[in-house]
Amino acid sequence: MKNQLHIHSVLADLELNETSIDTSDILLSVYDIFEKNKSIPGLLLLTNGQFFGVLSRVKFFEMMSRQFMYDVFSKRRVDYFFDKDSSSDYLILNSSTSVIMATNEALKRKGTEIFEPIIVAFGENTYRLLDFYQLLVAQNKIQLMMNDMLKKANEFKKEVLAIVSHDLRNPIGTILGFSNLIIDVEHIDKSKEFALYINKSAAQMMDLVNGFLGSAINDSIEFELEYTHFDVIDLLHSVIKSFEQAAQKKRQIIHFTCDSNQLIISSDRLKIKEIVENLISNALKFSEKDTEIHVFFHNDRQFFEIMVQDQGVGFTETDLLNVFSKFQRLSAKPTDNESSTGLGLFITKMIVDKLKGTIILDSEPDKGSTFTVKLPKSIEI
Repeated sequence: MKNQLHIHSVLADLELNETSIDTSDILLSVYDIFEKNKSIPGLLLLTNGQFFGVLSRVKFFEMMSRQFMYDVFSKRRVDYFFDKDSSSDYLILNSSTSVIMATNEALKRKGTEIFEPIIVAFGENTYRLLDFYQLLVAQNKIQLMMNDMLKKANEFKKEVLAIVSHDLRNPIGTILGFSNLIIDVEHIDKSKEFALYINKSAAQMMDLVNGFLGSAINDSIEFELEYTHFDVIDLLHSVIKSFEQAAQKKRQIIHFTCDSNQLIISSDRLKIKEIVENLISNALKFSEKDTEIHVFFHNDRQFFEIMVQDQGVGFTETDLLNVFSKFQRLSAKPTDNESSTGLGLFITKMIVDKLKGTIILDSEPDKGSTFTVKLPKSIEI
């Protein structure tokens, strides 16, 4: 395989043969080529540089094995043995055809035609050959990948169910308990206090559910990115502003330091927004009241950096080994009983990797944490 296969691999990702011969050449030339290149499935036949047809290795040697053919193949031109309309029998597929679809089309062919090489088209009059058996090998590898993904998805579902059953039980119990007290007229004077407990428990449940849903969407090896052009500085201002109310509740201040007024990049806006939201949300949760969170932006040549620094509880050496793993219960706890699913940093790391970036954590217990994300400005990088 030319490149590392993935479940969305197309024919252009496979090793293709482009060996060709002119139809005016004699068949002896064909014999010499096949003898020197025993791995090629066939030859592209050209007439005046234009595609004429295909001569497969199997059909060539089958033809040569017939009586008296050896005496004539050294004297006849290649096109002598081919019908000009024979191209209608070939399977010609676009280079962007998925391996899975190509396999389905190849298996529809009748009789011995099923084993013939597939013609892969790359635009106008540019063709390559793909060996049928190589296509089957690629399809088998992709099927194994899909089976592995299904297995991981099933394991993930079990993890989610276990977490949901454990972590949602307490807030649900709180909601039921305090709602029953509100119903009791003897406690009507404390209804506002009870309502606050209910509201807080419901918010915890909402955080959990949102976390699970976000992880279920992102916990896929092949989630697709949507690249657009946008101002990343404007995005950062917007995200920071959205956290002002949450910061005020704990008398926290978010500072933003930036070395650029504007920077248009080509990337996935929503995914970068999710990265910044997760990091700022964690900084607020794991910092005490009356503290400061600093967000820094640095514009480099081909990359840009986003740094989120807090004055929070920090991470131990053991935490640092597992901080980007899924469903981790770390020593650091939210400072105001906020909910934490153990998914935010896992999702953040997965998105950063998908965007071909890096994320680094610098932290010590009781000395705060600094997350530094470095991302390319463009998809071409």
